Amino acid sequence: MRQSPWQLFRFAFIYLNSQPTAYLIPPLLAGAGYLGWISIIGAMICSLLLLYCTVRLGMADPETSWLYFGERIVGKWPHTLVLILIVFWIITYVAVDIESFTLFYGSNYMRATPQWVIQIVLGFVIIITARWGIVPLIYMADGLFFLTIFSIVLTLASFSKDAHYDWLPGMITHHNFGSVWKQILFSLSFVGEWIVFLFLAPLIKINRQAFRNLACSVMLITLAVVIEWGLTLLNFGLELARILQYPLVELIRSSITGLLGNSDPIIIGLWATSMFIHSSFLLQIGAHIMAKLLNVHGLEMEKPLITLLGGSASISAYQLGLNPALYQKQFSSFAAVLFWIVIALIPVVYLIILKFKGGLKPKPAGIGSDQASNIKGNTASNHSDRGLPGDYSR
Repeated sequence: MRQSPWQLFRFAFIYLNSQPTAYLIPPLLAGAGYLGWISIIGAMICSLLLLYCTVRLGMADPETSWLYFGERIVGKWPHTLVLILIVFWIITYVAVDIESFTLFYGSNYMRATPQWVIQIVLGFVIIITARWGIVPLIYMADGLFFLTIFSIVLTLASFSKDAHYDWLPGMITHHNFGSVWKQILFSLSFVGEWIVFLFLAPLIKINRQAFRNLACSVMLITLAVVIEWGLTLLNFGLELARILQYPLVELIRSSITGLLGNSDPIIIGLWATSMFIHSSFLLQIGAHIMAKLLNVHGLEMEKPLITLLGGSASISAYQLGLNPALYQKQFSSFAAVLFWIVIALIPVVYLIILKFKGGLKPKPAGIGSDQASNIKGNTASNHSDRGLPGDYSR
């Protein structure tokens, strides 16, 4: 695959931006109040620490995916259990994506449509997108990045004209730091999932440049979320902002007039596309893990696994949707946040064990070449399925 210096940055931004932009602001306003900006920045700092550990772990064997060399650190069976846990997390995460989008879209645009219809359509689109392969997703993110940045700048600039800037001192004078620490962990669960990028090796090199690109992506997302949080607070006030489920939509409808006043479907469409990329990428990772666990190789063998995982996530989303009130409560519960943090800390645990061992165990004969041939085979078959040459070097 032909890579540009900032391609990973654009893909990471689109992947990570789909969640905090839509779902992070309301819990922050309800939990941290005027000090939400501290929670977001604190989560970014913690996320950068996790990213550093993740990249250091990936650099232990840059030519091999952590999926393969992880067992040389902790052993085969512990690594297998960790991979099974990640598959469960992926199914849960995609189910949360589907149900969250179903609640959002159903309550704002398709109120008369049964939720299960929206869930089936979303699950089908995500599965089809995932079956295209990772390279088309990266190229899709390239184009979507510039459209997303343009829409963010346009909408946030429109929100700023009605903001009450005399409320800004409240962001410094309020000192409810007890809730801030809880919200840092909650925010970290949105921007700390760096482990997924370990599965991109050796398609994308895990090195210092990768750290720079991924760090820039999370810092840009942090900036966008802080501004969105601040403008929501300064436009609606804390008491009203706390009870808004989708403040970004309300800001668009209340602050943008004229032709742009009806632009929310376009902006929502861009965000929905990033959500599809987010879920599709997760399904591809899950399929890679399942293929490793089942000892099958090749993209054609992974496509049924993608369908299986996507179908499981859709069924899980249907189960979550049976009680929307309970789902909304569990979405920000301590147990859910803890599960996400545990997944985010996996690279840290592996890195600590690696340091105690003094390095990787010798590579079993053939494992590196086997993986390289599998990746090349996946790339070639992915292109041949769509009538394109299998060589990405052009």
